Amino acid sequence: MEGDGSRELALQLLLEDLDQLEDMQKGKQVVGNRTDIELAIETMRDSVLAAQTSIKDQTIAISTSTAIATDQNILMSLKRDERVAEQDRQYAIGLDSNAPLDWTRREPVQEYDEENDAVSTVMGDLMDRMTLSDIITNGEGSSRTRTFGMECVSCLEQGDVTTSFTSSCGHIFCRDCTRQLFLGATQDEELYPPRCCGQIMPPGIALRILDYNELRAFSERAIEYAAKDRVYCAEPTCSKFIPPWAIEGEHGTCPECHREMHLPCRSLAHPGVDCPMDDTLQCVLAMADTEKWRRCFNCRTMVELQHGCNHITCRCGREFCYVCGLVWKSCSCPRWHVNRLVAMGNQAVEEEAGPNADIAVRQAIYNRVVENLRHHDDVGCEHYRNSQWAWRNRGSLQCEVCNHILPEYIFMCTNCRMRACNRCRRHRLR
Repeated sequence: MEGDGSRELALQLLLEDLDQLEDMQKGKQVVGNRTDIELAIETMRDSVLAAQTSIKDQTIAISTSTAIATDQNILMSLKRDERVAEQDRQYAIGLDSNAPLDWTRREPVQEYDEENDAVSTVMGDLMDRMTLSDIITNGEGSSRTRTFGMECVSCLEQGDVTTSFTSSCGHIFCRDCTRQLFLGATQDEELYPPRCCGQIMPPGIALRILDYNELRAFSERAIEYAAKDRVYCAEPTCSKFIPPWAIEGEHGTCPECHREMHLPCRSLAHPGVDCPMDDTLQCVLAMADTEKWRRCFNCRTMVELQHGCNHITCRCGREFCYVCGLVWKSCSCPRWHVNRLVAMGNQAVEEEAGPNADIAVRQAIYNRVVENLRHHDDVGCEHYRNSQWAWRNRGSLQCEVCNHILPEYIFMCTNCRMRACNRCRRHRLR
């Protein structure tokens, strides 16, 4: 089939990228624990292997079908020749015996040609229907919906059933919104891997909605997101991520601009010269120290806590304590800063009690909310569950995840009281 060569090449390149990404994950977590990235790698590899197998099976099927069609033509031709020969023999016998000839018994040869054409038409139609969209599916069957009149859970628009996709949690997305989820993951680490309601979307979907360049970018971002101590090109006009295989010893080579980096100081290579002081970085670190910001121990991203408890989930997926920076639950630091706890209690009173509410009522609300917040981590939030969110119709509110202010359609977690827009609660929160 036309295009199979390029498809097989794209799938093979994806497998190589997945192998490199898997090697980078070894030794980064406790034995027996599997990260979201590892699950995504396994699922996507299964999808790619299934696609490769399906393409091979399709090639064999088409080859077999073509052979059958060719053999059928030959057999029909031989059968037609035999029929003509038999009719000629009967005609000769009739001439020799001077018997009257019954021309009505002479069957037209055209009947076999028509049968031949009908079989060829059916075979051709079957081969035409064997398209790539029929063979590339996710691990749980075709992601195409089987009902009509689908509504996209993201944009709420009625969409074409033949181009919709069903996520692992059962929600239906139109093609445009699905593309935005996968393309968004190449721009925003918090959206990787693409997921809905806490469940990773089948990576095989990417093979159906992204072109080769987009798939390549998706794989490259996955490798970048998995890196523990990321290195970026120090050339200001480049700043591309330098993958692990481009690093040797204390030096790395940018795959984009080919400039050489000196890793200890994160600057361009400077043979025979002492490492320069990065004044900009020192200013940022000084500000972070003043503002009490914390860096993720895994990806070194700077994090500022504006609301909530001291339990931080970095965009790379690692969890740590905002007070000391250690892995979450490996220290004895307090779960809450008292000022933030008091602020959230007062906020709950303003929202739930009327302006003329009795002092005892207001105090009861405050005590209940503060006590729940102090112990909410003992139960844990499952932000992927719809039942854990309540819609807050109280005018313009800010999403605490993306910081966008929306006039309405803001939800609040009934446990930790986090506020999030619909997109963030479905696709960002883990």
